[in-house]
Amino acid sequence: MHWGKLRDADLMARWLILLPALLALAAYGLGLGGPLLFDDVSSLTANRSVQIDGTDFDRWRTAILSSDSGPLKRPVAMATFAANHAIFSGFDPVSLKSVNLLIHLLIGFVVYRLSLLLLATPSLSGFTPGRLRTAAWLAAGIWLLHPLHVSTVLYAVQRMAQLSTLFVVLGLLVFTHYRLRWARVGAGKGELPAAALWLALLLMLAALSKENGLLLPWLMVVVEVSLFRGRWAGRDNPQLRGLGWLGLVLPLVLLGLILLISDIIPRAYLSREFTLQERVLTQARLLWHYLGWFTLPDIRNMGFQHDDIRWSRSLVEPAGTLLAVVGWIAAVALAWWLRLRYPLLMFALLFYLVGHAFESTVWPLEMVYEHRNYLPSIGPCLLIAALLTHQRVLGEKLRQGVVAGSVMLLLAILLALRSHAWSGQFSMAYYNVANHPESPRAHFFLGEALMQLHRDGIKEGLDEEAARNIMVNARHHYELMHEKAPLDLSAPVMLQIIDHHYFPGLLDGDDWVDEIETILARRVMQPSDRAALGVLVDCVVASGCGIEVQRLESMLDGLIDRYPGSITPLLQKYKYLADSEQRPEERLALLRRAFALAPRNGSVVYYYLLESHEAADVGAMYA
Repeated sequence: MHWGKLRDADLMARWLILLPALLALAAYGLGLGGPLLFDDVSSLTANRSVQIDGTDFDRWRTAILSSDSGPLKRPVAMATFAANHAIFSGFDPVSLKSVNLLIHLLIGFVVYRLSLLLLATPSLSGFTPGRLRTAAWLAAGIWLLHPLHVSTVLYAVQRMAQLSTLFVVLGLLVFTHYRLRWARVGAGKGELPAAALWLALLLMLAALSKENGLLLPWLMVVVEVSLFRGRWAGRDNPQLRGLGWLGLVLPLVLLGLILLISDIIPRAYLSREFTLQERVLTQARLLWHYLGWFTLPDIRNMGFQHDDIRWSRSLVEPAGTLLAVVGWIAAVALAWWLRLRYPLLMFALLFYLVGHAFESTVWPLEMVYEHRNYLPSIGPCLLIAALLTHQRVLGEKLRQGVVAGSVMLLLAILLALRSHAWSGQFSMAYYNVANHPESPRAHFFLGEALMQLHRDGIKEGLDEEAARNIMVNARHHYELMHEKAPLDLSAPVMLQIIDHHYFPGLLDGDDWVDEIETILARRVMQPSDRAALGVLVDCVVASGCGIEVQRLESMLDGLIDRYPGSITPLLQKYKYLADSEQRPEERLALLRRAFALAPRNGSVVYYYLLESHEAADVGAMYA
């Protein structure tokens, strides 16, 4: 189909795209005041470097390089957070999440434009202008309004994933725009270098927002092999088609070679409680979970925590693992077999799988998060929209606009319900537990929300009995977490703190300190454990927390001995000694060891400077 025939249809569609955007604006507006969560604290509210007023150029340089997330430090995303702080004079949930929502709407518009181009590719010549416009509109609407994306848009720090997606989709838009012309008449003078420069710029912006932006070239290959098939200057080009398939499989070959000749990836799993094999097998099941949540959006299955999903220990444990692996092999084989008759099926499947290639394969990340579907879901959106606008599917008399509008209205209602659940810490935590009662983290999150409710109630003059009941309820959920995840340090730490402050009589029956010592000796320390230990240390410094000082120091020394190559236990003991104003010589010795391990770590350098200044050690300060 010639692109010129779409101009009149596209003029009206420019106004139609406003409908799902307005629905998304209204639905997400219900959750903009919700709490800042987990990584929002470490990356934003506890990160002094990014909290600038915008008047000092050197502070901008420091701000954009202040993230510890990912090897590239994600400076593009951090620059937007610094601007957020400078413009709104602080980090409040509404301003942060409003910017996220605007980015989401912008991506939705780009998805619409990209869908128009993809549906006009040579292999999809059966689309009439009316159906093409409706399908592109519906694809963008489904993506904009899908409730699965709430945990991306309303989780402030996930702006990193949003910006990466924005630049990747813009890159695909540029590539498809040029490629449509090249498929008809070939490349004009200077077009190849121009396209390469634009794509290189967008690739850089995507990768410096979040590392999975590096998937842009691979996703371009997906578009090439599934929808263009080597078409060039009005003819099929077998060499170009072959290069496309080579580009599709080459990353897999390179990954296989890395796994064969290097132990860099398996070695990274030493800090995880699961192995490389367990993660890959579990991801095979999770990719079906994600797809199920997307195609049948039951918001009761969604949530911030999904640690109630069992890990796959082998191909037969749990039994669904083998079925999941066979299912993906069958799906890829079917898409290949039907690639000429149903090219959009191959496009959607490859886009989904390649879009998950970084976060849902071999890299030792957390097992499951909903925000990983933000980019990959664009492929299934286009396939679903094409199916829902096909007359053979709907019947001759059913109007496409009515169906498209009904689908978007239903999604908007589900989105509004889920956004409302994210509007407050307690409501979010309550629905997480209601929908995922076997999730240890959901119970921990509800315990945290109840403790915050208790603190707020005390400030507002809540009576003693009501305050005590809230704390009893919080304690109950921490106990449930400990029951479901006995090797997680967070629950026993919180139970020790609660019992020390509110229920001292229970300490005679429950030796939470003994539980903490057992966990520290047995479990590979996770980020949540390090945070929990920091909370315990703060409690001991502030009020004793019912723990003998010698016992706490023994725990910290044990971690230093167990992890000789890590600066974390060294810094934890240093902060304990510094906060309690003890033994400056030992503090400096701890920092010397940490500095030898990580001489470029910002925290180590900062504390080392402070201690060296206190000790009047000018040589150490200079170093």
